[in-house]
Amino acid sequence: MTHFQTLIILAVVAVAIVLLVWWLLIESEGVYLGRRVVIWLYDLYAGRYDGIKQFSKQYDHQFLAQPIMERIAPLKSPLVLDVATGTGRLPLALCHHRRFQGRVIGIDLSRKMLARAAEKVESDARINLIWSPAEHLPFPDDTFDVVTCLEAVEFMSNREAVLREIIRVLRPDGQLLITNRINTRFMPGKTWTSDQLQALLETLSLERIGIDYWQVDYNRVWAQKPGKSLPTLARPLAEVLRCPKCDQALMIEDGERWTCPSCHFSASVAPDGVIELGIH
Repeated sequence: MTHFQTLIILAVVAVAIVLLVWWLLIESEGVYLGRRVVIWLYDLYAGRYDGIKQFSKQYDHQFLAQPIMERIAPLKSPLVLDVATGTGRLPLALCHHRRFQGRVIGIDLSRKMLARAAEKVESDARINLIWSPAEHLPFPDDTFDVVTCLEAVEFMSNREAVLREIIRVLRPDGQLLITNRINTRFMPGKTWTSDQLQALLETLSLERIGIDYWQVDYNRVWAQKPGKSLPTLARPLAEVLRCPKCDQALMIEDGERWTCPSCHFSASVAPDGVIELGIH
């Protein structure tokens, strides 16, 4: 093998390594490397995330807040859970809506994304931010009037487990809004086709399933939980926050901590207002 051929082979290998790293860390956002890498990447980009995504308040009002409020009308004060809330896009969109009188709980496992969300919500009393995983939501069954999860399910370690948890905490007749990634060429095995997701949601007993185009990479997916129940409404967090460790009791707020009266697990409230339940 000549020196020139060796250089060509090394160059090809180098390019292949660069492309592999780009795919694993950028295009697929670390999902093939495990949850810790995904969280690390979101923490790393938290300060620049909004600029990268270029979110628009007008767009989020038109395509997120307004459709949600129309679907739950005449209810104006829903209790909403936003799973993988990131920098607080959905909570802010709802709270900026003139008819919204409810409460939004945003939950995420990237602490730095939540820190950025806390800066943006500016201690809005209608928004609570919790550091906790989506696979084990710290709330009782049949709690929320609305549950949302935007641009996130495909980056979860166990997508179906997250869907089951989301549905568990949604009350009967409650409104579900998730997104389904349609730009799938770089994420084999981590996405569903529309037909696959429709079938999955049907097996999970959801009703009134609707899938509509949202943007280049995602469709919006709407569904309702079967049955009837009275709206939960915008009740205080203490009435719905369940201990993530024992799952036996509601947490009790005591100054700058939340404590379980059953197992005595305790979680701090950080200076930025985020409740740090963490992973248990």
